[in-house]
Amino acid sequence: MTTGLDCRRHGNVLEVVLDRAERGNALSRELLGELRQVITGLPEDVRAVVLTNSGPVFCAGADFADLTGTSADLDYDRDLENACSAIRNSAVPVIAVVDGPCVGAGVELATSCDVRIAGTEAWFRVPAVELGLLYNPETIRRIHSVLPRTTITRLLVLADRFDADDALRSGLVTHTADGDPREDGLALAERLVGLPRDALAATRFLLHRLDEDRYDDVEWHETRIRLMDSPARHAAVAAASARHGA
Repeated sequence: MTTGLDCRRHGNVLEVVLDRAERGNALSRELLGELRQVITGLPEDVRAVVLTNSGPVFCAGADFADLTGTSADLDYDRDLENACSAIRNSAVPVIAVVDGPCVGAGVELATSCDVRIAGTEAWFRVPAVELGLLYNPETIRRIHSVLPRTTITRLLVLADRFDADDALRSGLVTHTADGDPREDGLALAERLVGLPRDALAATRFLLHRLDEDRYDDVEWHETRIRLMDSPARHAAVAAASARHGA
């Protein structure tokens, strides 16, 4: 247990709970630092992470107790980016389960995850322009490469509110859940645990590098050949052949 986070093990899955319900799970600088430490220090046997929340709000955004309304808030931006970068560069997939409001910095946190599952009570909004703020240009550049331009305009220029269905259509989330989204997230994590780890990690890293416009053809073809000759692939192909009677 850490201040603001509650980490729960489910076999090879780690559930990381935003646990500041009394503050709407607002992201303080302390919490962001703790989250970064948790993600970068995952035990070797953890194969997937599920990010959830306590209380009715997924995340109310930045903790205003840590903001000054001046350029000193660049320190907060760095802490947020460090936490989100740790998620994107995690050795294992990270699934965000959003069931309730997800605002501002919370949207950036969620969109840094590989998978985003929205419950029926989820909604998303980034009111930066209403606060006189140009959102972090580095973040805008990143989401500009992965989200439709119309979605970004609605999100950042119009400060629109996206409900779960709208978020799915707009690319903000990857799945919606009719039942308990947390159970869906944990079930998906268990499925990912069963996949060959190196191939899963390489595919995730390649996608993130493409998002950042950092692609090296030679490097990735070498990675592909290495994985083709790996014991894990040999075992997977042998098992598939047995299932299909080859």
